[in-house]
Amino acid sequence: MDSKQFSLCRKWFEDYAAGFHCPDEEVERNIDLKLQHTYRVCENIKRIAGTIGIRCIDLALAEVIALFHDVGRFEQLRVYGTFNDRISADHSKIAIQAINSSGVLSCLPIRERNLIRRCIWYHNKYHLPDSDSADFLLYSRLIRDADKLDILGVVLEHFNKREEQPNQAMDFGMIDEPRLSPDVISDVMQERMVRMPGMRTFEDMRLMYLSWIFDINFPFTIASIKESGYLERLMDGLSDDKESLQAKDFLLKYFEKKGEVYI
Repeated sequence: MDSKQFSLCRKWFEDYAAGFHCPDEEVERNIDLKLQHTYRVCENIKRIAGTIGIRCIDLALAEVIALFHDVGRFEQLRVYGTFNDRISADHSKIAIQAINSSGVLSCLPIRERNLIRRCIWYHNKYHLPDSDSADFLLYSRLIRDADKLDILGVVLEHFNKREEQPNQAMDFGMIDEPRLSPDVISDVMQERMVRMPGMRTFEDMRLMYLSWIFDINFPFTIASIKESGYLERLMDGLSDDKESLQAKDFLLKYFEKKGEVYI
């Protein structure tokens, strides 16, 4: 992807997102939330890619994937008023529909068009296909890490401010009870990312975000999570009952071991 093609893609994204601004304060706050998230994910993906020696010409392609990965969130927010795919629609599907309708990728070679669409489709899926092309797996792992790294910071801010500044779009319909659901505990103790259908409470949601460490792919991401203290800060909101303490201990030991592998 050359600089002209990249500029066209960025211009389309900016124009498309601008069409969703509205006078409703909460909606506008969430539009800005997703805009700022997108731009930080773009920075994250470039930083992660830079640590693995990816060629500069491929960096633009990685950034366009980051730029477009959440473009479906704007329409999702306008139509459904939530970021919860389970009760609305898969935001990656909405994104691909918007991209295809616009024709924004028509300036790119077919290989790059297909790669961008495929990476967007899989950026929010539970896991990647067991076998696929090396390019797809590389870029998919890049966007998944870059996305998770920023979301961890976003959700921590939400948890810290939700009493003074509630945001239903970020709550995913969870209830405010100091307990963990059995399916959530089970997923964590089997080194699996927590699956949303098993979640009921805000504590479940905290553990779900913590379980993302099972799907981190690059040393830079591990180091950034450690430096930011995201795990410990998410754990601070969990209860001190036996199951919560066991889950915390298990996650911290796993994270420490995963970090050692990358040294």
